Formats: sequence, C-alpha cells, structure tokens
Amino acid sequence: MGNEDRNRATEKAYRREKFVMPWELTYLAGNSLGPAVASVADRLVRTSNDQWGQHLAGAWKKNGWLSAPEEIGDKISLLLGADQGTTLVCDSTSINLFKLLNAALAVDPQRKVILTDQGNFSTDLYIAKSVGLIHQDVTVRIVPRSALIESLDPSVAVLMLSHVDYRSGQAHDMASFNEKARSVGALTLWDVSHSVGIMALDFNASGVDMAVGCGYKYLNGGPGAPAFVYVKADLQNTLSNPIQGWLGHAEPFVFSDNYVPASGIKRLQVGTPTTFSLAALEEGVDLLLEAGIQLVEHDSRKLFDAFMAGLEPLVRKGHVHFMHDVQRGNVSGHIGFKVNDAEALHHRLMADNIVTEYRYPDLLRIAFNPLYTTVDEIERTAAKLKHLLGQH
Repeated sequence: MGNEDRNRATEKAYRREKFVMPWELTYLAGNSLGPAVASVADRLVRTSNDQWGQHLAGAWKKNGWLSAPEEIGDKISLLLGADQGTTLVCDSTSINLFKLLNAALAVDPQRKVILTDQGNFSTDLYIAKSVGLIHQDVTVRIVPRSALIESLDPSVAVLMLSHVDYRSGQAHDMASFNEKARSVGALTLWDVSHSVGIMALDFNASGVDMAVGCGYKYLNGGPGAPAFVYVKADLQNTLSNPIQGWLGHAEPFVFSDNYVPASGIKRLQVGTPTTFSLAALEEGVDLLLEAGIQLVEHDSRKLFDAFMAGLEPLVRKGHVHFMHDVQRGNVSGHIGFKVNDAEALHHRLMADNIVTEYRYPDLLRIAFNPLYTTVDEIERTAAKLKHLLGQH
C-alpha cells in the first residue's frame, strides 16, 4: 500500500469518486465554488424527463417542487445544528440579508443601528448600507473587529457578522458574540457562507438568532445555487418580510389582494422555487449528510495541520505571513496568507494542476475539503510552495 493509499484509508470523509473533476487536479478553491457532484446530471435529467416531462404543471405538487425549499432547508438545518422548521432555501445570500436586516430593524423601532466590522465581505456591507439608504434614521456602524464587543449597546438593532473572514479564514467565536448581543437586547445575523458544510456548526447551543448562507461553496450546489435563510423558531412570527411575494403568503393560491404572511419560516419566501437549482443543491447537501459534518470538520482539520506543518519553514523565514494569529480554536475550512508575487505564484501552482485562489494584491487562499482532498495532495502543495519560494 502506497503513502497515498494509506492517507486515504485514514480519511473517512473522502469521496472523490462522487465528484466530476480531473483526477490529476488538486482542487483547493472549494471555498469559492465547490466541484460538480456526479449525481447531479442524472438528477436533473430525471427532474426534466420524469417530472416536468410527464406531469407538467402537476409536478409542483406531485413531485414536491413547492415544498422543496422547506424540505431541503430541513436538511441544511442538520448541518447548522438547528431545529427543523428553521431553515428555508430561497433567493440569494444578498437578498436574504436584505430581508433579515429590514425585518430586524422593525422588531424594535427604537433601535437604529446595524453593527458590523471593517473588512466584512463587501456585498454584506453593500446590502447593509442599502438598508441604511432606505431608512434614513438608521446608522450602519462599521468598526474594527477588535472594537465589536465594546460597540454593542442598546442602540444596536442587529449585529451582522460573517462567521468566517473570507480572506484570512479566521472564525469568530459565535457563542460569545451572541451572548453579548443578547445582553444588550440586540439580535444577531450571521453569514455562514464560508463555514456551512465544512465546520460542525451548533446554532442551538451558540444562540444564533438569524443567519444566511450560500449554496455554491461547501454545499457544492453549483454556480448560481440558491441560498438559505435561518431564523430561530421563537423569532419567526415576529419578523416581517419586506419583500411580500405570493409564496410568503399564508394562502398563496387564494390570490387575495391583501397580503397575510405565512406562519413560521415560510413567510420569508418570496417567489417561485428554482426547481432545477434546488435539485442540484440537494445532491450536494445529501453527500455532506452521508459523510457526516462532524467527520468532515475532523478531516478538514487534519488537512489544515498537514499544510501548516509543511509551511512552517516558510513562516519561520518570513516568506509567508498569516493575516491573524492562527490558533486551533479560530480556524475554519480555509486559510489565507500573504506572500510576495502572489499572483505569479498562483499561476505557477495552476500550471502544476494545483488550484488555489489569488486575491489582489498579495493574498493566496487554500481550502481544506476532505471530501475530495488527501493529505498527500496538501503535503505536495506545501512542498511545491517551498520549491517555488526557493526553500527546497
């Protein structure tokens, strides 16, 4: 048995054969776009031929197209450590942020502040600022990450944070922020796009109020996959969806002139489910559930450890600089680091079939997804980096 076989034997989350991508490729960019799940093609053909083709409009009910956003949401809730009936698949991450920020501001009109941190994902900041433009009396308070806790006060309606910094890979301590926000009466809204499907989240234990996440990164739902929205059960009927669409109505097929919101998480739905995209996303989610999210995180950490061990000489000699103090408790499924000539280095790795991510001006990102990555591939990547940086 070779080294690669031995490594694979200890990596119980490994399911490379269930993805469509070149076997010679080391794919370390799954935090941007997950690879194609092999079962998706057949699923889409069946959805088209056996459901749409045979049942036409009757497929909305007969094949569960209308209930899919809630049913797949319940599957995603298992990855979030959340209760059933708290998660709905719909729209994009940005639209879901817009809905929840507006809804949170309406809970207590005396609170006029959306609090977030500098360097949050740009779209999240854009959406928050757009909400501030609509509500002229609302302030979007953007502070350094180190000042978030001290900035939480009774004026804050909602604390909006990304669980994982998209550049560095640093993970917030979700529970401590939720506790502090709760102590001043503020709601929390988390973007878990860079942690769902790679980290074993526990929304119930950590006290998350609201969350959004995308379907095309670690959930492997494909480009343009729908996002999801989460709201804890006892908050759902308090929130008002600012985009009142027909499928968020209590009785959508009555076609009333007056809007009456549905009860529960369904009130955050707006328009018609995107059936084909939902089918593709479900295949990715099912694959994660089959592997087990606890095991996925465990094996992801093994890949991270192997990479850090291989990179240690470069860090010690100052060739590689991490964006934060890397501790075992604040790592996620990817790491970002600064290096000279990052763009050229990225392209040289690509030429050797190692796909990383480059971000202007000097950042490389490496994702550690054990579903399709082995320890051998990670060690090879670290060795190639050392070679390219003259440390062989």
